Amino acid sequence: MHQGEIYWALTPDGKKRPVIVVSRDDLNRGDYAVCVLITSAHVERRRDLPNCVPFRAGEYGLDRDCIAQAEAVTFLELHDLDTSSGPIGVLDGDRLRALVHALGHVLDSDCEPR
Repeated sequence: MHQGEIYWALTPDGKKRPVIVVSRDDLNRGDYAVCVLITSAHVERRRDLPNCVPFRAGEYGLDRDCIAQAEAVTFLELHDLDTSSGPIGVLDGDRLRALVHALGHVLDSDCEPR
């Protein structure tokens, strides 16, 4: 499991939804991964918010317009992520950078990926 990969997951709210792994690769070898939730709710209203990263249907294996909500960061047990067939998508460098910047906005910090 690697940073920037997207998986289907059973989230703390009991829903099955896509998530983006944001924790460092070496941390993903344990029992947990830090992930950002993806939602298709209120996409048009949220797409330009600095704490959100928008995706169009068909990008990165996502089947509908949606956003990654940087304020909705959570840790998930690896067994809650469906890794059986690999990731449904992998962010490219520009989109991962946008997500790290959105996380920085939430934390009031200037964040850059390594």
